[in-house]
Amino acid sequence: MDKELQRYYENLLDLFTRDGWKQFIEDISDNKEILDDITTIPDEKQFWFRRGQLEAINRILSYESTIKDSYEDFERDLQDA
Repeated sequence: MDKELQRYYENLLDLFTRDGWKQFIEDISDNKEILDDITTIPDEKQFWFRRGQLEAINRILSYESTIKDSYEDFERDLQDA
C-alpha cells in the first residue's frame, strides 16, 4: 500500500508544478474575488448557495498545501517505521 500511496502523492506533486494547475488556481482565485462580494446577493437562498460556492473554492485553493502537508506526514511516518 505504501507504494500506491507514494505514487498518489508523486502524481499530485507533479500536477502542482504544471502551468495548467497554476492557471487553474489563478482562475479560481479570480472567481473567489467576485464571489466574495456579498452585496450582489439578492436573497437568502442565493446567500446559502454562494456560501457553498465559496466553501468549494476555498477547498480547491487549499488543496495543494493540504496534500503537501499530508505528504510530509507520510514521509515522516516512513522514516519512523
